[in-house]
Amino acid sequence: MTPHTRRLWAALLAEFVGLMIFQIYGGNAADEVAAFGNGITLVILVYATANVSGGHLNPAVTLATCLTGHTSWSKGGLYCLAQLLGAIFGALIETGLLPTAVVGGGTGPGCFTHTKGVPITTSQLFWWEAIMTFTLVSVVFATAVTKPGHGNIAGLAVGFSLFASAFVGGPFTGAALNPARVLGPAMVFDCYWNTAFVYVLGELFGGLVAAVLVLPLYGFGQFGSLFDTRLFQLLGMGVPHNLARYHQGGTHPRSGLSHPAAPMGVQPFSPALMQASLSTRGSIC
Repeated sequence: MTPHTRRLWAALLAEFVGLMIFQIYGGNAADEVAAFGNGITLVILVYATANVSGGHLNPAVTLATCLTGHTSWSKGGLYCLAQLLGAIFGALIETGLLPTAVVGGGTGPGCFTHTKGVPITTSQLFWWEAIMTFTLVSVVFATAVTKPGHGNIAGLAVGFSLFASAFVGGPFTGAALNPARVLGPAMVFDCYWNTAFVYVLGELFGGLVAAVLVLPLYGFGQFGSLFDTRLFQLLGMGVPHNLARYHQGGTHPRSGLSHPAAPMGVQPFSPALMQASLSTRGSIC
């Protein structure tokens, strides 16, 4: 087994175990302290996994970093699978820890619904989850993914973003902000399938919007991006210069240079450049 393969397996294990613990701890937090319980749990788990996997612990985060090129699509797909399996396994463990948690029981710890708190429509549920997930993913980009970042406080900022969202939006949706946390218990306990994908789509949409908005601020990651500069040209939109910082295809409109040359004033992409970038970031996806 090569060192790269070992690191990948370690990262997948970290994401799996992280979501398993997140499901157990977060799913059993009492309603009156759920915001604090989930927020502080996320802080702990991000710090525990950041140096191994980057501390994604959320398919919405992983998808967003794939879209901006900070995570490769192949690795991102494996991350999402590991996260979902972790949430499922965590819910299965809960059936052995709690007498009321039964496989296929129709409800269970960590089952999210918008019908138990302040009544809202499914449309409002979508937008609440989208806005809260957008906030979380934006904080992840600002503090943990892009330069200069915020060093060792990144995990704290990410956890506090979940705490703030759960504190405000929890009474309406339960504040899932995480597709794996929704689908894991839904699969085990067979709960609230009628709205499960409203949660998931809202969360993925929020992550997508965050990814789109960070591109003009921070540019592409080292793996390229679905949002190639050629797409912006096709739509007749101007492309900010730093949007093509790690661009791996197409032509920058101002420099006229195409891959493998880099835009004006930007060092061409190379393995050494990527390694230097990785070594200077705290939590890197």
